Amino acid sequence: MWGSGGVLLGLILGVLGALVVPGWFDSPSRVEQLEQEYAARDTALTRDLVSLAEQARTEVTEMVSFAGVPSAEQLTSWKSAVDRAVARFAERPSGGTEVNLARSGFAGAVSLLDRALAAYPVSAPLGESLRKDAVVAWSVAANQLDLAGIKAGLGHVHVFLPTQGLPGEMAEHGHP
Repeated sequence: MWGSGGVLLGLILGVLGALVVPGWFDSPSRVEQLEQEYAARDTALTRDLVSLAEQARTEVTEMVSFAGVPSAEQLTSWKSAVDRAVARFAERPSGGTEVNLARSGFAGAVSLLDRALAAYPVSAPLGESLRKDAVVAWSVAANQLDLAGIKAGLGHVHVFLPTQGLPGEMAEHGHP
């Protein structure tokens, strides 16, 4: 229907478009540009999260490694450490799925530790159960952070608590 006139018109419009909108053919597309920006954002967020998780791990390792019924003095000491860890994960800047899941997982794990501390004086078995749940939750978050680190080009990042062989607990590289 359009014949050779339609082809010529299309060619003219294409050339005019290239002149009117410079850069269409020699620069990354908007999608590629956004992907690069998101990747840079996620790399920065992942790097920050590694640092936060390492600091929190240092703070809570004594509590999660303890076996037995803690004394009142231990609970007080642990409460200060857990409060600092909870504060580290209070802000949750939005990033990609990988880093968001890891950050939320760590926040949930330290929240469980806080609940364990509240439960110990009322019921040591409940406190212990919540402490173990926190260890398992941390292990999942640590594996997710490892994946986020790989995707962000940081390589493997290992921010695991000492393993305890709990049901559902994951060790480095997702091994139970």
